[in-house]
Amino acid sequence: MCGAINNVSDFPLLDPLLGLAGYSEAEIRSVLNKRECRPTDDVLALVPTKLGPRLMAATWWLKLDPDTLLPDTRWNTFNCRSSQILKSPLHQMAPRSYRAVVITDGFYEWQPRYAGGRLYSDLSAEEQQHLPRPQSKQRHWIHRPGELMLLGALCKHWLDAEGNPKVSVGVITLPPHPAFLDVHAKSFPLVLRPEELEDWMNPRLRHEQFGSLFVETEVRVDVEVQAINDQEFDLIPEEPLILRAPQV
Repeated sequence: MCGAINNVSDFPLLDPLLGLAGYSEAEIRSVLNKRECRPTDDVLALVPTKLGPRLMAATWWLKLDPDTLLPDTRWNTFNCRSSQILKSPLHQMAPRSYRAVVITDGFYEWQPRYAGGRLYSDLSAEEQQHLPRPQSKQRHWIHRPGELMLLGALCKHWLDAEGNPKVSVGVITLPPHPAFLDVHAKSFPLVLRPEELEDWMNPRLRHEQFGSLFVETEVRVDVEVQAINDQEFDLIPEEPLILRAPQV
């Protein structure tokens, strides 16, 4: 995760809610002007500030060049591996990383198809270690029908030469769920539940207090996976894959 994020521009009531929160029309459009967001684009994020959590556009690439505040592409930091959050010096170096949330109505993954139409799960253990050349790739849309997805993330706060604030984010990724291997065999994002937001957005709580989330191996919310046409975003008529969270 993630190949791309589906923006929330078409989600009901989002525009008026942002308007009520005091955002100008220009600010709203800067966040919602693209349907599909790729790494280095702006995404809609809930980030901690001195005045409390705030929705704003954030660069989807955690480490920026401190001089230009453009994505530092020497390292791929649009995702943050959960196993490294408590270890990596990236999250302690200035500016330090804080927990945030990327808000979306779904995300996209591309999974290779191999010779003979084989999927990842069809490969031998040796082939999975040394992947053969793919013949094609299938795009999938992963979403929660009728609901927003709250992707756990880390953010950094920056100041440009004029003292204007800028925020960057990286989505936290977990190991792939076994049922997800034929959709994306590398990782699955940390999806938060609404009741977890208050603690998650509390900057006074240390990352260590969320260690159980960083080693999660189950799907945390029900999601639907649908194959789509890569050009027109049209759904391919086949039965969607449903990943269900364990009953608590």
